[in-house]
Amino acid sequence: GKGIYRIYCLEKMGKYLLNSRGEECKWQPTDNTKPVAMIKKRLAGNQVIIAYLRKVKAFDSYTPKPSITAKMAGKTFKATGGAIKLTKNDKSIDFVFEVVRREDDWQKKLIDKMKFYKDFYDNFVPMDSGFRSLPQLIIVCEDDKHMAETFKQIVTNSLELSNITLLFTTDLRQNEENLSKSLIQFKLDETTQKYKVQNVELKLLES
Repeated sequence: GKGIYRIYCLEKMGKYLLNSRGEECKWQPTDNTKPVAMIKKRLAGNQVIIAYLRKVKAFDSYTPKPSITAKMAGKTFKATGGAIKLTKNDKSIDFVFEVVRREDDWQKKLIDKMKFYKDFYDNFVPMDSGFRSLPQLIIVCEDDKHMAETFKQIVTNSLELSNITLLFTTDLRQNEENLSKSLIQFKLDETTQKYKVQNVELKLLES
């Protein structure tokens, strides 16, 4: 249908853009025969990578499906949205993107995945899963309401990460001219003891 054709076109565009920069892209048309939920996640992840490639000067390189190891669980898993390395003034940081979609049983799948992420972050030492320092985890949601729903699942299941600030974004935020304000965090208001949305402005993401 039209949806699969759109995915095919965007995947090809992403492959062309990455190859034109000398980045290796192993996408092939048969990748689009995978389950619909997986395709949607790949599409959203590719849109993020393309947005960073086109709009962020500090874009260095990317990994489409980075393997991450949860040591205590003895489980290796993949970040659904890929990973991007940003470099500026000889300093680098890795962004890891986990795409969440409102698929069947998405809350349970999110909880299971976040348990692995928590295992990885709580027990991290340099060069774990190839990262020199703690990567920044960013959850890519469908819309603002979905961000709140996702954050609620993480908090109510005690899956917050203690050593980094978990950041969120949405599909539409990747369409902004400048990505420096495309990330948000949920910050606890000490007075009301309620979480509120706060924009995170990163100059590293400027065009």
